[in-house]
Amino acid sequence: MTGIATKVQHSTQLRKPLTALINQGCKPVGGIFRLDYDSAVVLTDDFKKHEAGGIPRGGFLLAVAGDSTESGFILEDQEIILLRVRGTAPLPNESELIQTRLAVVRDAGASGVDFDDVTDVLTRNELQQSAFDCEVLGTFYTETDARDARVEYGADIDNVVVSARYQVFLPGTDVLSWIASYPAAADERDSLAIGKVRFAATRRKALLAGTDQADVRIDVSDFVGRKTAVFGMTRTGKSNTIKTLVTAVHRYASEHQRTIGQLIFDPQGEYANVNRQDGTGLRLLGDDDRTVRIYKVAPDSRDSREKTLRLNFYDRDVLDAAWSLVSDATAQVNTNYAKSFRSADLSEPDRQDFSAHNRWGWALVAFYGLLAKCGFTTTRFPSLRVSLSQDNAEAFLEENPNAISPAGRGKYSVDSPASALALATWAGKRPAEFPKWHDENSRFPDIFGVYDYTGVTSAIRTIRPFHGQESTGDVAELLWNDMVAGRLSIVDLSSGNELVAKVMSERIVTHLLNKAGERFREDAEPLEMQIVVEEAHNLFERGGREVADDPWVRLSKEAAKYKMGLIYATQEVTSVDKRILSNTSNWLVAHLNSDHETRELSHYYDFRVWAPSIIRAEDVGFVRMKTYSGKYIVPAQIAKFDHAMVNDARRAAGLNAIPSAEGAR
Repeated sequence: MTGIATKVQHSTQLRKPLTALINQGCKPVGGIFRLDYDSAVVLTDDFKKHEAGGIPRGGFLLAVAGDSTESGFILEDQEIILLRVRGTAPLPNESELIQTRLAVVRDAGASGVDFDDVTDVLTRNELQQSAFDCEVLGTFYTETDARDARVEYGADIDNVVVSARYQVFLPGTDVLSWIASYPAAADERDSLAIGKVRFAATRRKALLAGTDQADVRIDVSDFVGRKTAVFGMTRTGKSNTIKTLVTAVHRYASEHQRTIGQLIFDPQGEYANVNRQDGTGLRLLGDDDRTVRIYKVAPDSRDSREKTLRLNFYDRDVLDAAWSLVSDATAQVNTNYAKSFRSADLSEPDRQDFSAHNRWGWALVAFYGLLAKCGFTTTRFPSLRVSLSQDNAEAFLEENPNAISPAGRGKYSVDSPASALALATWAGKRPAEFPKWHDENSRFPDIFGVYDYTGVTSAIRTIRPFHGQESTGDVAELLWNDMVAGRLSIVDLSSGNELVAKVMSERIVTHLLNKAGERFREDAEPLEMQIVVEEAHNLFERGGREVADDPWVRLSKEAAKYKMGLIYATQEVTSVDKRILSNTSNWLVAHLNSDHETRELSHYYDFRVWAPSIIRAEDVGFVRMKTYSGKYIVPAQIAKFDHAMVNDARRAAGLNAIPSAEGAR
């Protein structure tokens, strides 16, 4: 075929999807001289590498069988093998080349001339030959040769032909972006440009070649209802990544008119407040508490978005919550007294079971007395009516005037925490006069038994910041209602210590799981929600408990059927239970400083290839990313979270854009 017929044929071939891809700015860098199903060795030279703009470790290469023509490169078949550079490989004549290079260096040094002056052209060309060891990632292919055929991807190759037929190309900027973003989101609205492709800490060659501008786009739906891990040392951009993802999901929910609540556990207060440097923050996604709610120990009454995080531990309506927090706070105290204390059940029995109800009242006296002993004060104490014999009441009142008051038919009213403490102490020290208070069916002695043990009382004092005299309602239930309404809720845990944050967050997650479980058993439509955990190593307890006792493992196992997503950020891969890691769909890994951590990471996907770079490169925002729909790990420089992202999400929600300066004020 010659002349015009050849040109027409080539023109037709060039319009096929993968042929068009190769001819879209891809630069030839060499050919394959050894290929198997898992790896390839690519022969290249210094000139080709220079012309292509450099070939970084971890970089993508495209191997195709075909021919170069005046019209462009024509593929023999509509398939492209995707390679990743792992390192260099020795050439078959490597030992001879080393001897020649040694001679050149020696002669040039001895004569004081340039290297080129002691070699001829042919020798110089030979010395510039080198090879790359590459991993075979998979194959892009089309099922037909039609110009509109869909490009598919397989994570292997299904045939090995004569390797000399394969030529290798370095993707240009547009093609690199296409590879890094494959597969594209089905709905264009769900496509988020999360950053730019970045293979190395040193970026000079990428800047000159323009590949530093290759976008990495993700499908936001990958992050809804699934587990996402964000790993990296402090100040490597974890919070920036999380803010970007939370904002993207918020926008996604608005654009698709879906109710997706998001709950952020914020140990440092960085999500709850506006960043003073750039004048923006997640709280600006809403103007009032209909969209955003921020739970703080000390909320600003002038801002409707801010709510109290505190419970009134004396409020009978939140007795279960108060008891749960107190018993969880003492979990690390393993004495027999502490174990007996935690075994107490403060659930209110049937009011018609007078004996059981009386014992419950005595246990409450001990519990509220214990809170008073640990410094929990209040101006709102609901009267507690307890059964008490007249003789015991009179003896107690003789030494504690006005501590209790008659409430009719053998009942007395306890009207303050101080009165509860006084009565509990009196009865606790006199088991002979209060036999029923101390019998085997009573929980009073289990609670009173820790009064004089500082390990327990000290642990209870740590949760005192979360006691509010004027608070009403259960925060966990309020947060469930927020999730039902599709709000963004931020729980600011910066006012408590690590134990308090752990106890509070676990209790909230347990409550959400239980409520979601109830809804599931009722065959109601699950509520979509996202839970975000910053500094997860302080909250997760790897392998320490059974699934039923560990809300985070329960979340990883049960969340899929409840449509609950989890984003967790931590410096320590090893701090995360393997059951959580095994159920994680999205991975964004920045700098880790320990091979102990990278060894654990290397058990998942092919992060082993990236371990040296992860340890060495400390650049902020430089991550290696594997998403749920993504077919391979993509290295990326995550874009900086900015006010434009917030305003895009606001507009999607029907709110007016606001200037960042206003947010800063």
